Amino acid sequence: MKSRINITTTYYFPFAAMIFGGCLLFLGLVLILDFRPWGWLGLLLIWAGFTTFTARYRLTINLVEQTYHDYLWISGFKRGEKQPFEAITGMYINENPYTQAVNSRASTMTKHGIEYNGYIRFDDENVHLLSDDSKSKVMGKMKKIQQVLQGNIVSSTSIHIDSEIADYTKANK
Repeated sequence: MKSRINITTTYYFPFAAMIFGGCLLFLGLVLILDFRPWGWLGLLLIWAGFTTFTARYRLTINLVEQTYHDYLWISGFKRGEKQPFEAITGMYINENPYTQAVNSRASTMTKHGIEYNGYIRFDDENVHLLSDDSKSKVMGKMKKIQQVLQGNIVSSTSIHIDSEIADYTKANK
């Protein structure tokens, strides 16, 4: 088993912003290769485009020092604090129902769905790893992390409680 495990949890910018960042990179290269006085602007655009591609949330687990570092990583710079832990007490997935209202001038549309979130638990601290609308995608990514950590995943979406409901209202007596 590795002594240090690096996990990219999610990207900071959405996919559309990353496409825009690619356009900025391309435009920056064109401005630099044009050799005009505005070539310095090309460097600025390349930096902005590069930042959109490298910005992501990451988690580093150091098993030797027993610390984890949940941080934002932008162009090699880390923002976040290291935290000590005694044990990794588990990994789990839960579901969160959501409602999203989309308004326009002509109509309103309401979307209902379920978002699945994956977490890792250090002692009493939960760290969010990933989320998706597909449970199979979340399970697949969590299984990869599980193989590295050699642990178990608990899915709270598959827990069923079999019990009877007792009716103690006055109408039933």
